[in-house]
Amino acid sequence: MPVLHFRAIYLVLMMVAIPSIAELPSSGTNNDEAVQRIVSGIISYTRWPSLSAAPRICIFSSSRLAKLVNDNITPLSYTPVIVENSEQALASQCDGIYFGKERPEEQAKLIEAYQPHPLLLIAEQNTQCLIGSSFCLNINVTPVKFAVNLDSLSRSGVRVNPDVLMLARNNNHD
Repeated sequence: MPVLHFRAIYLVLMMVAIPSIAELPSSGTNNDEAVQRIVSGIISYTRWPSLSAAPRICIFSSSRLAKLVNDNITPLSYTPVIVENSEQALASQCDGIYFGKERPEEQAKLIEAYQPHPLLLIAEQNTQCLIGSSFCLNINVTPVKFAVNLDSLSRSGVRVNPDVLMLARNNNHD
């Protein structure tokens, strides 16, 4: 357990550092870096019931993260799979889905098609975070913030470290 505790502390410190970029414009590189750190942090603190390799995360091409992953030279803790639509996402059999401009209703429809497969669900354009994804990033503010839909997360089949959930609670946008 000491390693898990250290990793939780590291994530907290990493997330606390994000407010230091508050004076930067939301479209800047630092906000992009914040998105990458938050997503990587959430993924690294997520556990799937029977996953033995790095999780495959379907990333919709409509998202900011898709461009960041393509431009990224830093090693990732997950395997990104860029998809154009829901059909490609279903065919890719990913362990997580990162939505871009897909509406929450579209997210919910794809999530339903994936059931009962355990899925980590993250979205950029779901500011209400009431339906669809479990984690909802608000990338249009500096610092980048995120919220958690606990109902969606409880049905997702994955387990997320409670420290991440507390960060979302303290970091809730609106």
